[in-house]
Amino acid sequence: MLHPKGGVGRSTTVYMLGAELALRGHRVALIDRDQGQHLSRIWQVYPLDIPGLDLGDNEDVDLRIIDTAPEVDSARALGYLREADWALVPVKGPEAGSVLALPLLMEWLDQANGARLIGFLPTMHHVRRAESKQWMAELHKLASAYGVRVFPPVGNLSTLAAYRLDGHPYAPVAEAIEHTLVTTPSVATPA
Repeated sequence: MLHPKGGVGRSTTVYMLGAELALRGHRVALIDRDQGQHLSRIWQVYPLDIPGLDLGDNEDVDLRIIDTAPEVDSARALGYLREADWALVPVKGPEAGSVLALPLLMEWLDQANGARLIGFLPTMHHVRRAESKQWMAELHKLASAYGVRVFPPVGNLSTLAAYRLDGHPYAPVAEAIEHTLVTTPSVATPA
């Protein structure tokens, strides 16, 4: 998970998506590269006891999902993207700051010449807010211009604070990743 802006739902997405994929029988390692170690701290309080799901840089797994910090350092961002096979981009809200930072991220993807983009995932979505509707439309325009998929939004109640998989809000993304695994077997590390 990579995004130049903070607070877009990277840690939540790593935690919830890893759980979804492990529940589907995949062996998944969650890797916390965020200097704030938010994912690791949450894992200590609410460890998910799901077979096949582990926190740590384990290479003996089907998938390694990396949580990164808000990234403004292009060299570090390019390093993450060169290390990964795929990138999934959480986009908070959508809101102005999250959407407006995406062209920079798209430049990084192009420069890294490595990770392929799975899509944009709207997180913390408020369906009734006019701002969310406006920026969802902008996100779709941007995605269309780049030929990128936009996943169904994950509601604003799906947070690490809830630490539960109620309703399985990340199931559509897990299904897309499973489809990617079937069609591209070399996938190992969504960033």
